[in-house]
Amino acid sequence: MLKRTALILALAAMLGVSAGTKITVDAGRKAAPVNHRLAGVSQGGNAGSFFKPEIRERLDGFPLPLVRIEMITNSLPYNLYDAATGKFNWTKLDDEIEAVQKRGGEVMINLFGTPPHLASDPAAKVPAFTPPSDFKAYADFCAEIVRHVNIEKRYNVRFWEFWNEPSGGWFWSTWKSQGGGESFFRLYSMVARAIKAVDPDALVGGFGDNMQYPENYQGWFRYLKKDPAPVDFLSVHYYGDWSDKTAPDPESYAVLTDRLAAIAKRELGRVPPIYLTEWNLAAESEGKFSAAETAAWIGSALCRMQRNGKLEGAALFRVEHYRDPYSSLFNQAGEFRVPARMLKNFCAIPADGIAAASSSADTVVVAGKDGGKLSMLIARFNRADGVTGEKASIEVKRLKPDTDYQVSIRREDTIGAQQGGEGDWEKMSAKSDNSGTLRLELDLEPCSAAYVVIE
Repeated sequence: MLKRTALILALAAMLGVSAGTKITVDAGRKAAPVNHRLAGVSQGGNAGSFFKPEIRERLDGFPLPLVRIEMITNSLPYNLYDAATGKFNWTKLDDEIEAVQKRGGEVMINLFGTPPHLASDPAAKVPAFTPPSDFKAYADFCAEIVRHVNIEKRYNVRFWEFWNEPSGGWFWSTWKSQGGGESFFRLYSMVARAIKAVDPDALVGGFGDNMQYPENYQGWFRYLKKDPAPVDFLSVHYYGDWSDKTAPDPESYAVLTDRLAAIAKRELGRVPPIYLTEWNLAAESEGKFSAAETAAWIGSALCRMQRNGKLEGAALFRVEHYRDPYSSLFNQAGEFRVPARMLKNFCAIPADGIAAASSSADTVVVAGKDGGKLSMLIARFNRADGVTGEKASIEVKRLKPDTDYQVSIRREDTIGAQQGGEGDWEKMSAKSDNSGTLRLELDLEPCSAAYVVIE
């Protein structure tokens, strides 16, 4: 494999072989800084990943620009509150926050779920997803968490996200039966004001809903005109298998973000920072997508989010194995899966972005340069019937003329994406021409990704 790839690269460098897709990278032209905060992670409700020693050990040295801790107000492993004694037990929450921050992660705490003593319907299938029986008591409950975390312990957690996917009617049981969420919006306002009263510097936002239904955010914005409350950021979710009758398209992240931003501008007169606090190709499906498709989706989505520029950060769901065999950071054996490698690759692109473009609509690229090191993430996502692999020609311009470079490639394709661990590197040499242009050629399957380093 290494010999075959080295030969292709050598021939391309000498002959300038044409290809189906042309990728051009200009090392001398600056682009927007690479937003590594797009490569955050979301743990999932009841996961408690960061107070598990084995997870901490595996994530030592892993880039963690943003970590969403979900469902704090009712997450069972935290054992946060004893209604019989009226006392909080902060042990596990403190431990987890410290574990994330020790590893350099920015914590986002998700206030979601009704604690048992406030559930309005204790007989419901999941009482935690019923509205609180006492909205003020719930707001005070949330404020006490903020007081402990930021005032007493001084963890300085900036982001406080309210709730999770309420409009489906499962996580907020009365959404569809009681006014399309107006009571939910009222609770948000009470919680946001209570948090700000405790910590004016805390950033409060929400509400972690499906990006495909912006009318719910529009309803929220209009409600805020009669019951004003702080909205410091918007949080949204979207998975590829939510596309329903249409084919999954990673460009949806940019399209849906643009649409939400336009609604916010029209209704609020401003666009709060937008965070994608859950995303992936697979949501609840199991085995619907291959490892290569998952790699291509994650890589393509990250590149498109970066190119769009309107998302402040994103958190891929999920750290530990959930349902799908390829979508989480770790497999059951504790090895890295392809999503971990894709996030790691994106974070390894130097923050100083440089101009990069692709001639194909289904192939995208992001590149950065730091001194003598240039790296790029290339992703192709096309699940249409009859689509085949193609050879992409890569031209990297404005390097040093007539210079030998070391090229390293990590592929995520039909073979590579299924593997556990850090992934394999292909290494070879290539030389720039007298104009400073380095030409490479790369095989791209319909769904595949590659991280390329030139130094």
